[in-house]
Amino acid sequence: MGNQFSVRADSEVLLVVEEEPAPPPPPAPAPKKAKATVVTLESLSAEELDELKNEVVSELVTKIAGEDGEKLQDFLEPELITAPYDPRFPNRNQARHCFVRFNEYYKCIYERGEDHARCQFYQKAYQAMCPSEWVESWQELREKGLWTGKY
Repeated sequence: MGNQFSVRADSEVLLVVEEEPAPPPPPAPAPKKAKATVVTLESLSAEELDELKNEVVSELVTKIAGEDGEKLQDFLEPELITAPYDPRFPNRNQARHCFVRFNEYYKCIYERGEDHARCQFYQKAYQAMCPSEWVESWQELREKGLWTGKY
């Protein structure tokens, strides 16, 4: 841009000069990269291996437990889930309810597959209410082909 002159009515001359902006400084040169060396586990000393193991373990613990250990409580104490009320079984004796949920689980697996959400519900329900000895004996009977149920 050029210079600009303006004249006032009282005959004073005012000189206004607009300067062109300075060009931006050139970018800083990028630091030279050192050649990457390949490190294998066999090339590390015993102390370096121990240090590496400790780093990996501490990173995993931080991921699982969180920075301040806030997730650790959830990890150590899983949520307890019990079977909801079922009007088909109003009595205190829940043996039949347990048996039916066990059968419903295997029926669901047969019809929908193991990963279906409803099947997971039935599994949690029978695991919460059935004694483990019963479940083990029923699973043994299923493996031997002596189970009385259809599924």
